[in-house]
Amino acid sequence: MAMSKSKKKKHQFELSPDSIKYITLVLLVAAILIHVSMAVWFDFTQDDAFITFRYAANYVDGNGLVFNAGERVEGYTNFLWLLFMTIGKLLTFDLILFSKILGVICSSLSFIMLFLVGREIAGEKSVLPGLACLLLSLVYSYAYWAVAGLETAAFTLMVVSAGYFFIRRSFLIVPVLAAATLLRPEGGLLFVYFVVFDIISRRQFSLYTATLSAAYILLLLPLAVFKLAYFGGLFPNPFYAKTDFTFYKYWDGLKYTGRFFYHYLGAGLFVLPGIYMLKKGGREFAAIFGLIFIYILYIITVGGDVLKVHRFFVPLMPLLAFTVVYGLSGLIRKSNLIPFLLVIVIVWQLWIPREYVKNYHFSEIRLTEKMKAIAVDLDATDSRDFSAATSTIGAFSYYLPGHDIIDMLGLTDTTIARHPDLPIEGIVTTWKESRFNISYLLSRQPDYILFSTGRKPSAPAEKALHLYSGFLNSYRMTTYYFEGYRHDIFKRFYSVPSPIKKDIDVAFINEYSKGFQFHAARQYEEALKAYSRSLNYIPDTVFTYAHYYISENLRNLGQHEQSYNLLLALSEADTLSYQIYHDLLIYEYSGTRNIEKATRYWNRLKKLVPWYLNQIEQNIGWNK
Repeated sequence: MAMSKSKKKKHQFELSPDSIKYITLVLLVAAILIHVSMAVWFDFTQDDAFITFRYAANYVDGNGLVFNAGERVEGYTNFLWLLFMTIGKLLTFDLILFSKILGVICSSLSFIMLFLVGREIAGEKSVLPGLACLLLSLVYSYAYWAVAGLETAAFTLMVVSAGYFFIRRSFLIVPVLAAATLLRPEGGLLFVYFVVFDIISRRQFSLYTATLSAAYILLLLPLAVFKLAYFGGLFPNPFYAKTDFTFYKYWDGLKYTGRFFYHYLGAGLFVLPGIYMLKKGGREFAAIFGLIFIYILYIITVGGDVLKVHRFFVPLMPLLAFTVVYGLSGLIRKSNLIPFLLVIVIVWQLWIPREYVKNYHFSEIRLTEKMKAIAVDLDATDSRDFSAATSTIGAFSYYLPGHDIIDMLGLTDTTIARHPDLPIEGIVTTWKESRFNISYLLSRQPDYILFSTGRKPSAPAEKALHLYSGFLNSYRMTTYYFEGYRHDIFKRFYSVPSPIKKDIDVAFINEYSKGFQFHAARQYEEALKAYSRSLNYIPDTVFTYAHYYISENLRNLGQHEQSYNLLLALSEADTLSYQIYHDLLIYEYSGTRNIEKATRYWNRLKKLVPWYLNQIEQNIGWNK
């Protein structure tokens, strides 16, 4: 509904109506072009997107709607996006490219819906909708998630569309809300909000609200029946894996929200004028502003998002862009000052989060490329029908079709998600995913266990593994080369014996982890001390890695003789750790030039990591 002429007048530039209409349309088109260009620049695929791709591929291959063949687990929360990916797979499209194109189409359409929302609130002759679109087009995070392969952009389109159809009191909101719920569970929150807002604002349960509610439920009823019949429950498995309502979760949510407000809203300053406009903007703006407020409370309640770069705030970004512009227009009497203030907002949002977004963008690209490379190399070097467990399952699982992949965090595993071990007091981690079930994991005897950070345990599940002697005694590291670095993964050499129980003091993994931290900071003496302390808490075992890292740090400190002697002793105690032979080869070939001994170690490496020999040749110039 358009505002009265008296209200509109305060928000207009002193231009003719035709000029304003032309400028606004130009701004809309320019915003879409800027956004598409920025999305193309960000081009990457977020690791979680590959989970959906694997479900789609398994369905098309005849395995059913499953992550692992024979395991009916609803390990996704984006049914409609999965349906789109399945259709794309049936049409033989490349799912990575298909998801990106679809995402950018949805994010671009959101500009049109934002434009329409702005016209409903500010009036058809206002330039504010165009300015809001321009502001949105220069938000890094909005473009970042449009091309990430996830359902984020499609859900955002539904959020803005729902706001538009609610303002117009159109029944088209029903399929939009149903689609939103099929894309993300938060679609249910949208439905509840609009129903409650309509009842409160009109002080009655109107025919419109009753019809909306009934139609929404009827549209989603078939999916509920399917979920009960196929998966045995209504809630997706990630709900059980991630749900944890504690004070720390709320604190994480506050920090997550605070970071977004600082990066894009001037620590909240840019959105404050919108509060001032609540009385002047009428019921339409109040509905939009209330949605923003309730959704932010939801984000805080669930503890924010595991994924960085403000993903959970993306569905609100179009509405927030209009709120900022609309609020500024209400505070400034001279409309020609609005572009000046808008420039300040744009400069802020382009500069403040720049390094933050840039760093995570680089990290995500490298993570998915690394996990893909390891999966491809692993499949090429092991012809068995092997299984693997990892804390980062996306790209790794997608490039290992047909192999059972166990999610150590429980997103695609019902046992870990619904029957986790009790938290282990003393384990320190920055990971939000804290659930694990180590005895169950080891009982499945995975052939490989892969940590996202290589040899260093960081997730709670990864650290908890080191408290089980069954893991320490049965697994050794093998390695694959990626972008100039070795990436070690654990390979099972022996069956994990029963009973599987936690029998290692938690102090071991804490000291062991400190060793990695000190080593990464090149504080080699402190690393040496931490690894040495960790040995006080580990029984007589063939897990020689703490000893090996001691030798590594001795070498870094220039104590080569001590390092060499320790490696010799370790080579007698453990014949399966390739790192020991790798370092001894370097000592003998590049140091003492004892070719006979070097050849002995070379032959040992040939049995353990034959695919890595070419890289060793390049590194040390091996010429037997």
